[in-house]
Amino acid sequence: MMKRAVVLGARFGGLAVVAWLRRLYSPGHLEITVIEQWQRMIYRPGLVDVFQSDPLSLMPRLTIPLAPYFKRRRVQLLTDTVVGIDPEKRHVIVASHAPVPYDVLFVATGMEPAWDAVSGLSRRHGGLCEGYLARRSGRLLHAEPHGRMVWAVGPLLGVDHWDPPATVGCECPVLESLFIWDRYLRQKHRRDQVELTVITPAARIAEMVGPRAREWVLTELDRRSIRLITGARYQQVTDRTVILSDQTVPYDHSVWIPPYRGPRWAQDTPLVDQSGWIPVSDHLQHPVFPDIYAVGDGVSRSWPKQGHSAMVEARVAVTHWHAQQEKQKPPPPFRPLMLWVLETGGPFGMFHASTTFWGGSRDILWRGHWPVWVKHAFGWAYIRRHGDLPIMP
Repeated sequence: MMKRAVVLGARFGGLAVVAWLRRLYSPGHLEITVIEQWQRMIYRPGLVDVFQSDPLSLMPRLTIPLAPYFKRRRVQLLTDTVVGIDPEKRHVIVASHAPVPYDVLFVATGMEPAWDAVSGLSRRHGGLCEGYLARRSGRLLHAEPHGRMVWAVGPLLGVDHWDPPATVGCECPVLESLFIWDRYLRQKHRRDQVELTVITPAARIAEMVGPRAREWVLTELDRRSIRLITGARYQQVTDRTVILSDQTVPYDHSVWIPPYRGPRWAQDTPLVDQSGWIPVSDHLQHPVFPDIYAVGDGVSRSWPKQGHSAMVEARVAVTHWHAQQEKQKPPPPFRPLMLWVLETGGPFGMFHASTTFWGGSRDILWRGHWPVWVKHAFGWAYIRRHGDLPIMP
């Protein structure tokens, strides 16, 4: 009897799960259904370019239509919203269709933006986590490139039990967009009209990167006269101030990575831990339900909340399930790696790979033109191939 794989979500993790499943199983041997509420994926690493390009012309270049790709791969796309799961019956409950049965379930729905976690904070304050937010933020800043501007990162919620302890998901898009905007203003000879501030609740900037990259970030912030506030405890956000426990930061424009919590749809299911995140083993397998795997930002581990990490997690999860089906030796477990290709504006960038946050010794840092070329080449290939790269990470 043909087995049924169901994938929840079609971003970095979900697309990588589909790619690996189809590499291991032909359509005649595995039925794959993807449940995703949107018909298009936005390549979110490219959203930082709204601060150096026209946002309206940029967005179509970052959009990946899902239906044609899944049709070619003989994957069923169910456009619907996941509202729950029945792990005993092996059913996914969706809003507008009958329950979807599965033999193996891969959860890749990510984490949930928690704008309501800070009093007064809302999407109108600008952001980078979704296409429409980035488009709006880019248009507002280009229209008024002057005044006091704040880039702020919200905390992860309910992660006190994570080891090593993590405070934020990832400051990378905030820092990258901030450096890009700084460079753009200098090219337009308007940098002296703007005061830039970056705020993070983490005790140190770029929490998960290695010491050499963090030192470079600090040097770069200082060289560009960008104010840094760490250890921020948000009390309230108004349309003109960010109120912290120890100071008030006035601003004219803001760009946010909001607070995040575990996936909302899973909160009333036995899938999540006491804090609302999905627990997994080092092979991304659920500890209670062995036919369920979770990859990407929603897992209850202090692993990088990055597209690269989600793609590697997908490979580990799929190959582990495949090994179990074939009674083979399991693949190596997932090992977290902070991989950061940071564009700093213009032709310059930084490549960084580090495991030091998780007790490793790898700490690679290169700077120059080629990291930007690599980043753009990866983005072009990813969008063109719908995440199914010739060489998968």
